[in-house]
Amino acid sequence: MSERVVIVGAGMAGLAAATSLRRAGFHPVLVDKSRAVGGRMSSRTIGGARFDHGAQHFGISTDEAAVLLGPVRRAGVMREWFRTEDGRSRFVGVGGMRSIPEFLARDLEVHTGMLVERLETAPGRVVLHAGERLIDARAAVITPPLPQTLSLLEASGISVPDAALPGVEYRACMAVMAHLEGPSGLPDGHLTVGDSGIAWLADNAHKGTSPAPSVTIHSSPGFAADHLEDDPSSWVHLLVGAAQSYLRCEVTAAVGHRWRHAEPAAVFDTGSIVLEASPLLVLAGEVFAGAKVEGAALSGLSAARKVAELLA
Repeated sequence: MSERVVIVGAGMAGLAAATSLRRAGFHPVLVDKSRAVGGRMSSRTIGGARFDHGAQHFGISTDEAAVLLGPVRRAGVMREWFRTEDGRSRFVGVGGMRSIPEFLARDLEVHTGMLVERLETAPGRVVLHAGERLIDARAAVITPPLPQTLSLLEASGISVPDAALPGVEYRACMAVMAHLEGPSGLPDGHLTVGDSGIAWLADNAHKGTSPAPSVTIHSSPGFAADHLEDDPSSWVHLLVGAAQSYLRCEVTAAVGHRWRHAEPAAVFDTGSIVLEASPLLVLAGEVFAGAKVEGAALSGLSAARKVAELLA
């Protein structure tokens, strides 16, 4: 029987690690507290419209990421949405960003809606505790944002040297999912704003995510920091009001979502970190390999290589 590796987090980092480990002959088991895979590659249907309310698009600049996502592209699950001024392709999931992580997870053992409370460790063995569920493995790859990772390690009685993980702050983002009475009129389906508290506007119908007119409004980091603990009714109203001048049609309804750890303010250049060798604990996530979708994927692949090498 192949050796089991438990992976905390079923976002892009966790899925990339699991995909690589499975190809290497291991049995990866992904556990995520959310109801679906994907992390910030998230899509949501509300009242007949579908929204990408987390990551809006991504690029591919490395051979590693191209190989990982090659099957996704060949299956028609991702496509090019637009190109930047310097000619770089930006990709999206067909029918929503979540379609990409769902495709990667199709042949993997994944447990969603399961909050990991602690890790129990012994030489050569780690046991994940999630309520009454226990998962025994040879190694663990931990991929959530660093504040959540550090909380899990503290609850597990696992110390982290200060030099290993210097303090990293995360920028928050407020996302508003807004229904429109007609087409948005956004040029090329998206617009970088940079004022009025708005960072980005995206037309979900233009990108092929939604069958109905709808836009996603992403706040600036400064706006999110100022309103992070406010009632959503207040900041949704403010962002919709600021966005309306850029839209051809009126917003008819809107729902907000907080991303507390939308993006690390700084990143390491380590790929991933081996925290302990026995049992093998590896930390991964976009903070270790450059922010955004590709950085998370590269970190997951780095973690998988280290697990495969050290368990070999």
